[in-house]
Amino acid sequence: MRILLPRPARCRRYVPQASCLLLLLESLAAFGEAGFANTNRPVSLLVNSQGWAQHDLSIRGSSYTGAGISINGLNLKAPYSSHFNSELPFLGSLLSGSEAQYGLGNVSGHLVGTVTYTTIPREQNIQASAGIGTREHYTASLSAFSSGVGGFLDWEKAKRIDYDSNDYDRYAGGAHLQHFANDWQLDLIGAGQKKEFGAQGYYGIPADQYAEQTTEDALFFLGATRGDLDDAYFRASGAWRQFDDEIRGLTPHDVRSRFGAVAIEGRTMEIQNIALNLRGDLENEQVDGTSNGDRTRGSFLVLPEARFERFIVKAGLNSVFQTSEAAEFLPTAGVDWLATDNSTFYAAYSELVQQPDYQTLESNALLNVQKSQNSELGFRQFASASFDWRAAAFHRRLENASDWMAGTATDLGTLNVAGLESEISFYPSEGLELRAFYQWIHKDNNRTDGFYELDYPEHMLNFSGHWRFAPEFLLFAAQTLRVQTENDARTSGDFGAEASLGLHWFPRFAHSVRLSLLVDNLWGTDFQAIPGLKPPGRTVATGITVTW
Repeated sequence: MRILLPRPARCRRYVPQASCLLLLLESLAAFGEAGFANTNRPVSLLVNSQGWAQHDLSIRGSSYTGAGISINGLNLKAPYSSHFNSELPFLGSLLSGSEAQYGLGNVSGHLVGTVTYTTIPREQNIQASAGIGTREHYTASLSAFSSGVGGFLDWEKAKRIDYDSNDYDRYAGGAHLQHFANDWQLDLIGAGQKKEFGAQGYYGIPADQYAEQTTEDALFFLGATRGDLDDAYFRASGAWRQFDDEIRGLTPHDVRSRFGAVAIEGRTMEIQNIALNLRGDLENEQVDGTSNGDRTRGSFLVLPEARFERFIVKAGLNSVFQTSEAAEFLPTAGVDWLATDNSTFYAAYSELVQQPDYQTLESNALLNVQKSQNSELGFRQFASASFDWRAAAFHRRLENASDWMAGTATDLGTLNVAGLESEISFYPSEGLELRAFYQWIHKDNNRTDGFYELDYPEHMLNFSGHWRFAPEFLLFAAQTLRVQTENDARTSGDFGAEASLGLHWFPRFAHSVRLSLLVDNLWGTDFQAIPGLKPPGRTVATGITVTW
């Protein structure tokens, strides 16, 4: 299923180059990556952060290894460690609002779910941002785009993020070429980013043990798109990435990852109420250093689609070929029943396979390829122009599941995951948007020493929204309430109440200026999203953005 996030057109009335999902990432660029982790996510996506430097994605209770991102349909990966599957070394102004995809909408994505982005037409401008906040948090960025050519520089620095020894420095820069011809949109992006940060308490490292981490990320992306993604379309994408990851301390590692991929996909025009969805991709992953490996993965999806009055039926096969593994032929099927003009019942089934990342295999070389079998029943309704909602029940059977226990990647065997979720979106006026999301999850493994797969919110309630309460003011907020499973390493309670509150001021006397304020960890909660890792306390940041 595909969950559309807040409506980009409405957001761009207030922040011209930003989509709703990327509203804070770009308009609060002065606040750096912390915005993505805390206030800039869709309500169905959970982000568990280690300081401000590294963010684990979780979709429907998945481990960080089961979720990732894609651009124009191409899955991006950090081959050595999936901890960095959420990394993007360039500014959010290059991308549209995203969709959280899982189930039938994720048949060629990451193991459980994928946060997808698409490149968008750029507007000509020059933009400069700067910010300052508590914990000696400083940021600055400069971007420009004109006549199909653009570039950016981005810098961020902070002290004592969570522990006194955990400082943070980040530098990024890149260029973007964009061209339109004969209904085609062509994008070429090249970007690089370097981070240096203290990692005491991260990844299960003891908080009193010295650990410093440096990552260097270089990414080149090429995309070509023609047509409407909701109708007949064709798009092709390619990427090359080099990701260097070094930890210095009692358990050091120094690994260089290389990732290359191409993806081609499309949907034919409907003829006699029948259309065909096709996709092929090829990936190569290489690592060398304290870990070594080289593997290739390819897949080919054929998914016919037929419409019968009030029913839409999809059924097809995804063929997956991976180095050192037998070929997999994975069935995919779904049916939508349009009960009324604005109400739909649906059922879906899909399967995905994925080899563990190299960091996991470095710890336990006996782990086998993982396979997820996903079933879902749901309902969605667009009750009016200002109100829509959905509800779903889902089940995931995960073969060869694994988790980190006592510093070792451990085989969990087969893991069954059941869940319920519901989301409500309310747009009472042009300047006010509100969303609420509830999710319940249960896994049939009661061990309390797992760090990621077995540490998840059994109950999660998310709220988010923004309110244009005056022509020059935009207020935005996000609140997550969750009851986490019991974990031996967590020294805080199992209840978390993470919240962020922010304000944009567009002064009338300076139309090109935006002033911003962000309060993160609003209630000062000590809840440990990562077991045993002390969270940053309440932080306050302010910034200015000027656009020409």
